[in-house]
Amino acid sequence: MNAKNISISLTDDHIIVRKGFKDIINAFGSYEVTMEADNGEELLRKLKTSQPDICIIDISMPKMNGYETMLEIKKTYPALKVLVMTMYNNEFAVLKMLRSGANGYLLKNCNPGDLKTALQSIYTSGYYHSDFVTSRIFRSIEKEKDSFPKITDKELRFLELCCRDITYKEMADIMICSPRTVESHRDTLFQKLNVRTRTALVMYAIQMGVVSFSDKLD
Repeated sequence: MNAKNISISLTDDHIIVRKGFKDIINAFGSYEVTMEADNGEELLRKLKTSQPDICIIDISMPKMNGYETMLEIKKTYPALKVLVMTMYNNEFAVLKMLRSGANGYLLKNCNPGDLKTALQSIYTSGYYHSDFVTSRIFRSIEKEKDSFPKITDKELRFLELCCRDITYKEMADIMICSPRTVESHRDTLFQKLNVRTRTALVMYAIQMGVVSFSDKLD
């Protein structure tokens, strides 16, 4: 790799998508994709031996989604810069990733020029806030004043487990708590999200990018 090139890692479980972004990034000239991974777990294994200048991660991934991956990266490699590239354009996803330490957020249907701008901004200034992100932040602030649900980490974990083909008792074993506590998380989310069934919770989790269709009911 040329010493002047900025090294990039790409984490996305869709190989064809990863190849497309790799070709685009390498064509920029001063950037080079030096690491690829299918999911968060694989990325974290590879980061043990080498860290790129910037990590690009998706949100919806099997085994370890973007939210979990983001937290682990910032806990182990706090200085590592991360750009989130996803199809999720809702306030929940944007704020969750930014609050977890993401340096930038970009939609996958962006123009190559936007991607280059984001990478350059993150590399030089440490962050990239597009008009899209700014508008979502302001909208979320307005919603939080009224009814935008504030979901805790434990409730988020419960949402993830709701998408699996397991009982509430099995969820309690995984979360290392009592079944009564799990039921409390369920009832609290029913109230926060104004829903009444586990199916509705699963649909919310998919819509917000908490899990992907490939993750649910595994």
